[in-house]
Amino acid sequence: MIQNHLQVPKKEENDGYREIFNEMLDYLMLVDGATGEIIEINKIWESTTGFSRSEVVGHHFSTVFCDEQIQNAAELETIMTHDSVVSSRLLRRKSGAPIPVEMSLTMVSFKGKNAILTVLRGIKERLEAEEIIIEMNKRLGDLNSTKDKFFSIIAHDLKNQFNVLISFSELLLRDMNTLEEKQRFYFLSQIETVSRSTYGLLSNLLKWAQSQTGNLAVNKDILLLNDLVTSVTEELAGQIQGKNISVDLSGNNLSVVYSDEEMIKTVIRNLLSNAIKFSPSGGMISIEIVEDKDHAILEIRDQGIGMDAETQKELFKPGIRSKKGTANESGTGIGLTLCYEFITRLNGKIWCKSTPGKGTSMFFTVELPQ
Repeated sequence: MIQNHLQVPKKEENDGYREIFNEMLDYLMLVDGATGEIIEINKIWESTTGFSRSEVVGHHFSTVFCDEQIQNAAELETIMTHDSVVSSRLLRRKSGAPIPVEMSLTMVSFKGKNAILTVLRGIKERLEAEEIIIEMNKRLGDLNSTKDKFFSIIAHDLKNQFNVLISFSELLLRDMNTLEEKQRFYFLSQIETVSRSTYGLLSNLLKWAQSQTGNLAVNKDILLLNDLVTSVTEELAGQIQGKNISVDLSGNNLSVVYSDEEMIKTVIRNLLSNAIKFSPSGGMISIEIVEDKDHAILEIRDQGIGMDAETQKELFKPGIRSKKGTANESGTGIGLTLCYEFITRLNGKIWCKSTPGKGTSMFFTVELPQ
């Protein structure tokens, strides 16, 4: 026989308990244990569901739910054989729209009869939070998978770079006295090229790691954008001369911007390195600066191999293996991802326009001083 855990108060106590009953923020409903008819509800029902007391009291409890299981009265059968039941259900508004609730059912004694005290607590916010957590976990899983792939590519590229360095170094050491000067120059030039590429890879990787962990501070200052372009162009003079490429800077040569010098130089360095890498020997790279309202736009345009639409969609994603250049140059595999990270942190935008066989234009924006 079921032991009742809750007794309805005596008549003289009813007024006080009714006031408490009505002011509760959870949905309260008292149901006849034999017929399933609703005996009483509290005030919150009318303001949130649209049902008045007269439209609910006296009706079967299933009418206020959307669930088919409730319609079949499965919960009522369960409560008659157990002390209490807790489950998630859908309460029905008068309009028919559902309200997700957690329902707790408890057997009580009401006027000498078995009754069911139903407490329904809205869980919309909790469900939304759970959906956000599920989505965040999915995104985190995707990011971790991408990072694993990303670092696998980086490790593979580093291994290849060092294998080249070791091989050329061994050849030089072993055959130093028998190699012709032209051969020695070739091996040394290859070692220099691979060393620069490896340094660029490690430098980008370090900066990207710092940006991911929040250890890379943004230090904005007033800068001349064309001075930064000139500085980076001079840094890459060896690569430019090695492929006999001409670089032309045009547009606003006095564009004053407000940004982080090292971040912007890193972006320019990566984009210009890519333009050199994918340009043919004897080609031309154009760099143009224009101003538009509150920002400057820098374009680096090459006449190289270009990209198809699919490649452009994946351009800034980590873990995308870099293609070989026109002189079989290796890429860092992380440069464009780093550019995207930096420009985003600096409140700018970065994008590209490209046509296979006709070259690529890379654009990014930099804030102007207020």
